[in-house]
Amino acid sequence: MKLEGAGIATVTVVSSEFWNLALAECQARGVKELPLVQVPHPVGTIGFDALRAVAESAVDAIAAKLVSGSGTNSASDTASLAIGEGGTAATLSVPSDPGEMFSYFFARGWTDGLPVLPPTMAAVEKMLAAGGQKADAVLGVIPPLNGVATAEKVAANAVLAGCLPEYFPLVLAALRAMTRPGYNLDGLQTTTGNIAPLAIVNGPCRNSLSINYGANVLGQGWRANATIGRAIRLVMTNIGGARPGSFDKSTMGQPAKYTFCFGENEEKSPWAPFHVERGLARDCDALHLFGASGVYSAVDMASQTATGLLKTFALTMTGGLASGVTSTEVLWAICPEHAAIFARDGFSKEKLRAELFALARVPYDKIADENLELLAKRRPQWFKPGGAREVGVVDRPEDIWIVVAGGAGAKSAYIPGRTGTRMQTVAVAGGGVE
Repeated sequence: MKLEGAGIATVTVVSSEFWNLALAECQARGVKELPLVQVPHPVGTIGFDALRAVAESAVDAIAAKLVSGSGTNSASDTASLAIGEGGTAATLSVPSDPGEMFSYFFARGWTDGLPVLPPTMAAVEKMLAAGGQKADAVLGVIPPLNGVATAEKVAANAVLAGCLPEYFPLVLAALRAMTRPGYNLDGLQTTTGNIAPLAIVNGPCRNSLSINYGANVLGQGWRANATIGRAIRLVMTNIGGARPGSFDKSTMGQPAKYTFCFGENEEKSPWAPFHVERGLARDCDALHLFGASGVYSAVDMASQTATGLLKTFALTMTGGLASGVTSTEVLWAICPEHAAIFARDGFSKEKLRAELFALARVPYDKIADENLELLAKRRPQWFKPGGAREVGVVDRPEDIWIVVAGGAGAKSAYIPGRTGTRMQTVAVAGGGVE
């Protein structure tokens, strides 16, 4: 699009699986006439000879679009319908049968497959009051279809998710975090990866709202954790338009795409709370939004020294790297027992990051040749002449984030991220978002 803006004719080649998404992106970005050419899917996982054949078959169509300058793309009405769907507010009667209401909502793609609460006017107004918001306030634009997130729409999705009104300031904080450029929400919404938004909460609100940060911290059983994370997902789906199989192109997905939210166990942490590390006051409520691509359990009940734990943690971190998967940032949710061992042995967070950065690496010969070529393109700093023949999980020690969470037991969790997505931190106020 930048080349087109500079007066240089281009044609964008799109595989059939992503055709409707490309049409929608063009319309949402105001470039409906951008020339597109469709080729069969897939293109990224076929051999070179097959890829050459695909490219050669598209040459005539590409040339024709370049010569004519025509950006007319077939089936453009598909994108228009998708963007317009649900775009105007409507008042519905709530049926007396909850199952009938759920079926109605599900048929229109307004749920995640689980039952929802009806977003009545009274419920939405309570949510707006708790967040200090006017119904028509525009809070952001949600890709890929660039849906306008008014406070009323966000509140309705929070009600659908089952949030209590007092949770709404945290949902608003998450909205502000996800719409920051550094979070790369468009990429997160449309990737074939399994990335999911993870909300981490710090501050006094963890206790006043009963946000779980102890036993079973990543699991079920807490309304705040479940519904705050779920509201984030419903906003992404219902306002942003990223419904599974249409514009959400995730190949496998993951359970965290329903909801993922937990608090930091500040009370059991030997280090400063995460939001203080991120530059906020200790008594401030804060929400951090991370892009999580799964959870790896780091079970080590035998190691009683930091040296032993480091080996376990480093090996856990290298699991995805052999397949060419990369993360801009990664996250450790360290259980209190492991954190206590590190602190006892003189490890600050800075020292722990440095040691993990040095150890969490994979030798070239452990990686398939094709994946090694991919990594060389994505992360050239690990392939300099004369350097060690190994690839690190991240490019800098400061790309390893550390929080303390969980209850009793020697089991921590490693959560890799996604290329191009960075943690965002937002301070939360009782009347909305600072």
